[in-house]
Amino acid sequence: MSFLNDFLASIKEVKWFSQAGELPSACLLFDTRADAVEAAQNIARYTSARYTSADAAWNAAWNAAWGAAWEAAGSASQEAVENTAMDAARDASLVAGGMSAWNNPTEPNTVYALRRWSVWQAGFGCLCDIRGTLYCYRRVV
Repeated sequence: MSFLNDFLASIKEVKWFSQAGELPSACLLFDTRADAVEAAQNIARYTSARYTSADAAWNAAWNAAWGAAWEAAGSASQEAVENTAMDAARDASLVAGGMSAWNNPTEPNTVYALRRWSVWQAGFGCLCDIRGTLYCYRRVV
């Protein structure tokens, strides 16, 4: 099995918001997603990067990871939960895109995506990165 297939299969194994693991270095941890958003907005205005590629494999991996993470994280109608599911899906898609583009988990962009994903695997949420610091949260609301 490839790195990508292993990763896609592992998405279903994430223990969402269990707080059972260790956060990577250079993280700020907030109680809720709203607290993390407020802190990030106080530091800088940020927007989600848009990732596009002509590479069909990259796009397919992105879409597969997005769907798997969205389904695994839950699809409740509450806005905060939807935003959290989108955060998780975005980070899973970053990993899948990097793996399919380079097929190398040590490639710098993939390493960065895996660092973000490790927050989810540890049982926390990952909102954003500001100057190398990941803004993380314990629970959605």
